[in-house]
Amino acid sequence: MTLPRTADTSPGRRFRVGVALGGGSARGYAHIGALASLERHGFPPDIVVGTSFGAVIGALYAAGRSPADLRAEAAAMRRRDVFPHIADFGLHKGALFGGRRLEEYFDAMVEGRSFEDLGRFLVVVATDVDTGERVMLSSGALAPALRASASIPGVFAPAIVDGRRLMDGGIGSPVPLDTLRAFDVDLAIGIGAGMEAQDSRTIRAARRFLRTDVGQRLHRSLGQGTGRGVASRLGRALAYAADGWLTEVDEQASLQVHTRPPIHWLNFHRAEAAIRAGDEALNSFMPRIRQAVDAAAVPV
Repeated sequence: MTLPRTADTSPGRRFRVGVALGGGSARGYAHIGALASLERHGFPPDIVVGTSFGAVIGALYAAGRSPADLRAEAAAMRRRDVFPHIADFGLHKGALFGGRRLEEYFDAMVEGRSFEDLGRFLVVVATDVDTGERVMLSSGALAPALRASASIPGVFAPAIVDGRRLMDGGIGSPVPLDTLRAFDVDLAIGIGAGMEAQDSRTIRAARRFLRTDVGQRLHRSLGQGTGRGVASRLGRALAYAADGWLTEVDEQASLQVHTRPPIHWLNFHRAEAAIRAGDEALNSFMPRIRQAVDAAAVPV
């Protein structure tokens, strides 16, 4: 399944919508509400780009699960329902968990599907742990791609996909909105649900440190390391994360909305609060979306 990259200007074609879903663990449940709002207002996405938890929600949605179904399942989820499925301790790999069980959990969740089985075009964003390069996955089995995109450095060992060590896509692209530029869509919307700098004292403190002379030297040292050992890879991962923290996102200058779900990233039992936040955020954002549609002058 492919999405055309060449512009189709025929009068009868439908307005094409792309969404980019960011990470945030349990906070990412907000994406369910965001997708529900888009559908309700007549803007169901043709292409979904996702990173970390956003990739998981995006994969389920692209597989044909409705926002209502996802909402019902999320409402029944508890932290204790998740932990046994991911706990394969992997300290020998430089991470708390090895990641094999996480991949098996994702494979069961998507019922063994591949990208080619999906009803909507999906791109899963990961990060190459050795180079910091963004990697866009859109073919083959879904579970390894989802595991790679959700492998938080130090928590899950990197996933090996096509010979590359891949980790959390949110490290380099908290909300991979610019990824949609590679595809022919009329409207590209970025939806954030993770810990943004304005919402996190930890990230604000890290930003202040990284702007000091000592912080800048440490950042350069970690990012320029070439070692293949566990410590070197973890150091590079932290440097890539810092790059994301230092990036300022002007939500007013782009079609990007941060849903700001009022829960902790491990509050799986509070999915409903996150879902409501996503729905309300997109409802409030709808005037800007309609302005963009009017400016594009393409029939919906």
